[in-house]
Amino acid sequence: MPAPRSLVRSLFYPLHERLRGRSTLRHFRAMRRRDAGGPEDLQAFHDATLVAHLKHAAATVPFYRERVDADRIECPGDLARFPVIDKATVREHREQLLSEAWTGKVLTFETGGSSGEPLRFHSDLDRESSQLACKLRARAWWGLHPGHRETDLWGSPIETAKDAGLRRVVASMLGFQLLPAFQLNAETMATFRDRLARGRADFLYGYASALGAYARFLEGRGEDLLDLGLELAICTAETLLDADREVIARRLAPPANEYGCRDGGLIAHDDPSGHLRLMHDAVHVEVVDEAGEVLSDGEEGEVVLTNLWARAFPMIRYRVGDRIVKSPEPPSDGLPHPTVDRLAGRSTDFLVATDGTRVHALGMIYILREIPGIARFRVVQESRARLVVLIVPEADLDRGRVPEDIVRKSRRVLGADEFDAVEAAVVL
Repeated sequence: MPAPRSLVRSLFYPLHERLRGRSTLRHFRAMRRRDAGGPEDLQAFHDATLVAHLKHAAATVPFYRERVDADRIECPGDLARFPVIDKATVREHREQLLSEAWTGKVLTFETGGSSGEPLRFHSDLDRESSQLACKLRARAWWGLHPGHRETDLWGSPIETAKDAGLRRVVASMLGFQLLPAFQLNAETMATFRDRLARGRADFLYGYASALGAYARFLEGRGEDLLDLGLELAICTAETLLDADREVIARRLAPPANEYGCRDGGLIAHDDPSGHLRLMHDAVHVEVVDEAGEVLSDGEEGEVVLTNLWARAFPMIRYRVGDRIVKSPEPPSDGLPHPTVDRLAGRSTDFLVATDGTRVHALGMIYILREIPGIARFRVVQESRARLVVLIVPEADLDRGRVPEDIVRKSRRVLGADEFDAVEAAVVL
């Protein structure tokens, strides 16, 4: 049973973050103060934080110290002295990207590889705290705070495996529950409404396409969840398509787009006025063309990201693999943050098992990234009877074993009994 909202907000959540060693609430309070200020004050903070971050990286990170003179960094424009990097750069120079001045705990994470290029990278508690604070701040825009009960339509194997024992108890006390996003069939989705009602959910959070699929399932049955009083459906991890936004609004709750990436941080979030606001006090966003030249606001290009709080492992001018259009003239009212006109990039789709069950593509992504020796991959489902897995091998790839592993694990994801008819072709 979830604890009372006031108790979670005033006691349980602060205690949880303190025990995890995170300074989330300190960052959150500072962000809320900046939200209440004007664009000029926010820009001044952004610029000062960016310059300090660049100086820190150039002075203490071997990769940058070899390429940039810290004494020549004086203003935000000096960011141009830093090279644009990508996933390949991080793989090749991962240990050289660690700050020699960092004395705190270093965390290691791995992305899901929705672009086909899974990545292992380092982080620290302060960066993680600032990212969580960005989430809290964006939800506060909508009147949601710790203690409001959250239901996630989610579920990587890693996260679901951890949601047991003590973690399950803690999650329940904080008002959190998980619904499986990997197997969206009529049988599982038919149980969601009762589980949401029992958990007294206040808002939803999940893959944009999964929330859209559930909303369409309800629409097909002539049902909706509007009587449950859900305050928001936060759509993340994928491009929120207009068609999904509309059906989510009709059948679930008002939708809000959360845009970010695990390796870069939370980049932007919808506000209640309908603007996609950049997290301007946490990230610096450039939009570049194919040659890496910075484009003017209003032009579409690739996102190059600098996380302002990644002190242990600075990834400066990092290509995240998405394309956006920044607003040439941000709105003059409301929040002080710049805005994004359009997200033009990433989308992770579903696979379909032979029995018609929709299986989230991340189910394949998570198993492929666990197989040693795969540098990049692409999964193409040509029909219910044919799945093609294209891989770019690394030098240590076991070419005799990997195709068999992929077929076996693909069958596990799509259903052992139903998948026998599917041919998995591996092109090396």
